[in-house]
Amino acid sequence: MRVLVAGTGSIGTRHIKNLVELGHEVYATDINQECLKAAAPLVKGTFVSLDGALKVRPEAAFICTFSSDHIEPARKCAEAGCHIFIEKPLSMDLNGVDELIDTADSKGLVTMAGCNMRFHPAVAHIKGILDNEAAFAKKLWANLEFGYYLPFAKKDYESSYMARRSLGGNIIFDVIHELDYAVWFFGKPVEVFCSKGILSGLKIDTEDYADMMIRFKSGAVCVIHMDYLQHGYSRRCKVVAEGGTVVWDFAHGDIGAVTVNSRQWDWKEMKLEALYNRMYVDEAQYFMDCVSSAKDTFNPLKGALSVLKLALAANISCHTNKWEMVS
Repeated sequence: MRVLVAGTGSIGTRHIKNLVELGHEVYATDINQECLKAAAPLVKGTFVSLDGALKVRPEAAFICTFSSDHIEPARKCAEAGCHIFIEKPLSMDLNGVDELIDTADSKGLVTMAGCNMRFHPAVAHIKGILDNEAAFAKKLWANLEFGYYLPFAKKDYESSYMARRSLGGNIIFDVIHELDYAVWFFGKPVEVFCSKGILSGLKIDTEDYADMMIRFKSGAVCVIHMDYLQHGYSRRCKVVAEGGTVVWDFAHGDIGAVTVNSRQWDWKEMKLEALYNRMYVDEAQYFMDCVSSAKDTFNPLKGALSVLKLALAANISCHTNKWEMVS
């Protein structure tokens, strides 16, 4: 299948490599000619303009531009009849999102917001427990955490979009995976309270931490912490239901579950390690399979809109210091 990747930074290049490995005919476009030149050996053709790239009539488009510039290229690709995959976050605001969704719907396009953590075996395993085991039918509360040290992740972190508000940097949106799988686990969010700021001496003009509490229509309450401060990569999750508790630690690679009936922890090993890229391969394969079979994805743009509205409400709460409705 002919696939266009718009944006050839680190995530765009990852998708290019994976799509080529999966056997697709891949093209790339980027206004950054240095990035485009680096991607050239991997693809069938490169274009400095999106309009020029669309002349090859791609059947699907992966939007991997800066977070603040997802909607306009996605809209152009949708108008050209491309099925749409948008890297997280869907956007940084609501401008043009409804119009993009309407265009995709009117043309019968398959859409998906890319949140690769849904393809981590541990997150998928927890989702299965929450959906299928009677002890977890009524979810009560959850505690989700993500943290890593920004300079360890990117040596040139000061020039990265995560450190620069002008490029769309905002920790709530950059680390939106926890918001995404919280909505996946617990359903429609109703209101949120959030605080964020700068605690460290990192040379950034965005926040280095955020803490939020979310109330869901189901009655569940979720606390999420995210930061750029922890010197060892951390991703953790605990969910407490009426009849059981499940915990996961990314670094240790273990999932534990206990119920009122078992009264003992049952531990499973869920390490990813060298297979980290497997999430992205599975994600791309899943989307392309849905395109081939004209089947809706489990995270279409309409679904991702709920996560975006949650992120926006959390961002507003940081300024109002009040609970904000997720409208």
